[in-house]
Amino acid sequence: MKVALYCRVSTEEQAKYGLSIQAQLNELREYAKKEKYTIVGEYLDEGISGGRIDRPALNKLLEDVKQD
Repeated sequence: MKVALYCRVSTEEQAKYGLSIQAQLNELREYAKKEKYTIVGEYLDEGISGGRIDRPALNKLLEDVKQD
């Protein structure tokens, strides 16, 4: 199965004391490896609120899905 990884943190504070982008990527990569998924892309939104609809990496991910 092909998968894309999407990670986001909204603030530097969250990144510093919460789950950083790198920590999220590490966990997702490990999970994909365990499940034998093929990672076809990684999309990162740093400093972007989850409440925002317009997130650059998320928008790119959705466009890439449409393109197959």
